[in-house]
Amino acid sequence: MNRKELLGMRRIMATPKMIEAARQDAPQRRTVRTYWQTYYDMQRKYQLFLRCRVENGILKVALFYPDSLRIGGRLPSYEVFIDREARRFITYDRINRKWRKAKVDRLDWPQYMPMYPHVWMTDADARAVADYLGSDKLGYEAILHYQLDIRREERQRRYERETAKWDADLALTPALPKDWDRWVDKVGIPQNFIFYEYRRQGARTGYCSYCEEDVPLRERPRHNKKGRCPRCRHEITYKAIGRLGRWLETEEVCVHLIQARPDGFVTREFWASRLYHKGDYRHPKVSCMERWRVMYDAEHDMTPRTYYWGCYKNLSYRWIAGMPNCSWLGRDSIYINHGGKAGRVYGKTLPHLARGVLKHTGLAEWIYRHGLVAYPDKYMAVCRRIPAFEKIWKAELPKLTEECRNDARGSQKVIPEPKASSLTKALGIGKKELALMRRCNGGVMFLRWMQWQKQCGRDIPEEALQWFLAQGVEAEELDFIWEKMSPLQVYHYLQRQTAGSGESVRQVITTWRDYLSMAVQLGIDTDDEIVYRVKLLHQRHDELVLRCKRKDKERQAQEVLKRFPHVDEICRSIQEKYKYANDDYAIVAPNGVLDIIVEGDMLNHCLRGSDRYWDRIEKHETYILFLRRASAPDTPYYTLEVEPDGTVRQKRTKFDRQEDDIEDAKKFLAEWQRVIAKRLTASDRKRAAVSRDLREQEFAQMRQDNVIIHTGELAGRRLVDVLTADLMEAA
Repeated sequence: MNRKELLGMRRIMATPKMIEAARQDAPQRRTVRTYWQTYYDMQRKYQLFLRCRVENGILKVALFYPDSLRIGGRLPSYEVFIDREARRFITYDRINRKWRKAKVDRLDWPQYMPMYPHVWMTDADARAVADYLGSDKLGYEAILHYQLDIRREERQRRYERETAKWDADLALTPALPKDWDRWVDKVGIPQNFIFYEYRRQGARTGYCSYCEEDVPLRERPRHNKKGRCPRCRHEITYKAIGRLGRWLETEEVCVHLIQARPDGFVTREFWASRLYHKGDYRHPKVSCMERWRVMYDAEHDMTPRTYYWGCYKNLSYRWIAGMPNCSWLGRDSIYINHGGKAGRVYGKTLPHLARGVLKHTGLAEWIYRHGLVAYPDKYMAVCRRIPAFEKIWKAELPKLTEECRNDARGSQKVIPEPKASSLTKALGIGKKELALMRRCNGGVMFLRWMQWQKQCGRDIPEEALQWFLAQGVEAEELDFIWEKMSPLQVYHYLQRQTAGSGESVRQVITTWRDYLSMAVQLGIDTDDEIVYRVKLLHQRHDELVLRCKRKDKERQAQEVLKRFPHVDEICRSIQEKYKYANDDYAIVAPNGVLDIIVEGDMLNHCLRGSDRYWDRIEKHETYILFLRRASAPDTPYYTLEVEPDGTVRQKRTKFDRQEDDIEDAKKFLAEWQRVIAKRLTASDRKRAAVSRDLREQEFAQMRQDNVIIHTGELAGRRLVDVLTADLMEAA
């Protein structure tokens, strides 16, 4: 389409009849009701005026805007040119004097124009457009549909460059087995029924959906009762015909088909169900929809290529490479809670595959081991992440097998050499440890203990090991004591301490670790048995807390800075960002470790007696800030532990208490959180997200361990409940 030639075509001007129709088109008041409101607007009968002409095989359509016609304008706003033979169109903008490729519904009108406006056009022009375009539509609608068809064809040609490769790959997929439909109905869908007519004395016969014929009943049926068909012996559910709804549908199940391909093999996942109509329950409708295909390339270490059935580019449903966008509002939301499950596997293709492409995968044996009910793609995914998985399940380790299958990402971290030729080398243990794992059906945590035993060369009595596992204690948690005590000694010591204190094992371990940490700080010989195996652990722990308070503050601050060298720098760096004051309160940041120690002494805090708070500051997990009264800015009032985004984890005054005045101070803290939110950087928000995750993990562990406070005013309450109530999250 030559643009100069198009502009040289005869002009189409507005006729007096069109101008008069536009002038007489008085606006009408219209009531518009929506879900939210009802309002009124003024609307005219015609929103667009059209004229057309065919010249030299080109259809020229002039589009007139009503407001131009009302003031006597005769030139069109747009001129659309369509070449039917070349299947092309283009629009000339008379107002701005430039060419446009937009469809008629996407042109720039001075006011809102609906996709299908009310159009003024003579019947002759409307039929002329329809005849030229060969459309069953008339006028404007025919033009729009013609342009939509061209755009759709253009998109299809553009997308074919991508889909052609997919289609070539999919073409290598074999056809379905001849007995596939029968197998899905009789084997793949496990649910079957016996339908019976209710009789006062009990029905004598019923229709078995598996046998597909009437069978004698040996027991009195009851609606929804489970049983077995006396003829085929399949498990069935009795259904009284009179109590059926309009239809009855079986649970949707996954069925899997594995087939050989020239480049490897393909696993195909189908979603199947059976639908019975009440009036025709003897002829159910079987639905079997293929949803997933995963091709495995034998020449490239079984690299998978996944395809799913979905809507491609809003054009059509077809096979699409990759994974669906599982959004609740998307077209593929069905994949969120459907499919991806174990199901019956078609068994007739397995013998040939087991001798060929599946020979070194163990997949066929896995499926047979599970009674032909499996999820092949899950097995292959676990094997890719944990190459030793086949050795694990063949070694009769059911618990470890199940944990690897359910959490391959987490389990792979405890398998040091997954590609090793032997299982013991892959797991990092010896034959003795492997035998113990088999006997005790050990899982991932058991494996970590066995790896520790192998590495340290120290045997763990089975009684002690089972107790550690039952309490959820990892070997790494006791690294601080292994050099001083044997596993059996640690086991007996923890048992005595938990029985005496009533606390969880993990809480006792934390107290023990903190006690020895403080002992080292005070120069106490922790290699002395009377020190590290102290009888009254809690009492000695509290005594060391008091001794730490009496220790020279400056010397203690220097010792803290040796282990946590950045605390002072971090404290000074946050002062400007977090300080704030009003007429009643002020928040200030300490200058460093020494300020925090002094504050803790004056308020009788124990936060400086353990390394936990210093470690949090060093890692930017939390910071220590001081809440002061504006009238006494130098007098300690409350100590705050806050996260980088201003979330207040703890707020404590003397002796770790909270007084009634904290309720008034909370209003100021909320005001402070709003102020500093504007000062936060992207780095602060990232650190805050990490801090929040760590806090939630810590709270979850406390709930699991049921940590109870045993001293002070809060004695008897769960620690996690106190900390949760104390929490003030930033908005």
